Amino acid sequence: MVKNYKEGSSQKLLPMVSVCTPTFNRRPFIPIMFECFRNQDYPKNRIEWIIVDDGTDKIKDLIENSKIPQIRYFELDKKLSLGAKRNYMHDQVKGDIIVYMDDDDYYPPERISHAVERLESNPKALCAGASEIYIFFKHIQKMIQCGPYGPNHATAGTFAFRKELLKITRYEDHAAVAEERAFLKDYTIPFVQLDPMKAILVFSHEHNTFDKRKMLDNPHPDFFKESPKTVDMFIRTKIENRVKSFFMKEIDALLDAYEPGLPKMKPDVLKQIKEIEKEREDMIREEMAKQQAMGAITLQRPGEQPIQLSNQEVVEIVNQQQEQIKQLTNKTKEADVIITTLQKQLIEKTKEIINLKKQIKAKEEQGGTSTMTRIPIVELSKSDPEIIINLST
Repeated sequence: MVKNYKEGSSQKLLPMVSVCTPTFNRRPFIPIMFECFRNQDYPKNRIEWIIVDDGTDKIKDLIENSKIPQIRYFELDKKLSLGAKRNYMHDQVKGDIIVYMDDDDYYPPERISHAVERLESNPKALCAGASEIYIFFKHIQKMIQCGPYGPNHATAGTFAFRKELLKITRYEDHAAVAEERAFLKDYTIPFVQLDPMKAILVFSHEHNTFDKRKMLDNPHPDFFKESPKTVDMFIRTKIENRVKSFFMKEIDALLDAYEPGLPKMKPDVLKQIKEIEKEREDMIREEMAKQQAMGAITLQRPGEQPIQLSNQEVVEIVNQQQEQIKQLTNKTKEADVIITTLQKQLIEKTKEIINLKKQIKAKEEQGGTSTMTRIPIVELSKSDPEIIINLST
């Protein structure tokens, strides 16, 4: 938690924070959104809350009844794409740090304070967020971990960034979903990761703009996997019991009775989702066609039936062969060293033999006699030979 300095003290004040929330026909969620804000442990006198509402069922009445003085509420008559709406929010901010809090997710009490602390302790980072997030699927009672995807990646619902970032980037005005990539300039913006337990908990529900249950159809094992974490590990305090009850017990009946919040009320979003899904399907088909064009890889061992290999099996075999080659290369180098040493030893012993022969010849010329002479050779190892030369006359 960020240290709470009293306003007017000689010590430096905490940064002014602009919380930003875009909303469209989410009336059932708004009271709980208010609760998540009230529970924030960051000083309220250092926060403004900008809510931009372009829905057909405006929530002005709920805003007024909330008695939350930090709210600055903007009604828009024309529906904007999510990208354009986020840009509009940015034009209204007065704070030094901008923190996103979406209208249908759970945010822990340290959501703001943790984000501010991470940015303050990493001065080179312009943006913070969580690339690893958790989604609770109530219909199967499972917690799913999504990500992490990379050190400079995060989902927009977890963003917190310095206002100065807006001098170099903005959202694409036409973006209705998956708006993060362009804003983060293909994930090249200087970034710091947040603790996912202090950032957000997403609940899959019927009014999700993107039906998160589709993520369960073809999950990627590296980025989408079941987690042992529980809802109680995120929503921990007694003051949040009402929030927990809403997401775990009340939400389904409330959404069933609220037609304005159905995804069909957002045709621009549905259109873009279909375009993205088609693009992904085309990429998958193209990749499959490439693999088929390359043909199947078959392994044929002597005396055995041919075996068709998967890409993973091919990679494993190649890795094994590379390791074997490495081991053989090392053994070859060791053998080269031994051969070089033996060659040097042989040259030295040859020289000794020549000298001995000269000595023997000299003795013979002097009338001396010789018998068998043993020439010792210093052994390099147990396997090195001892050479015996018969020089008898």
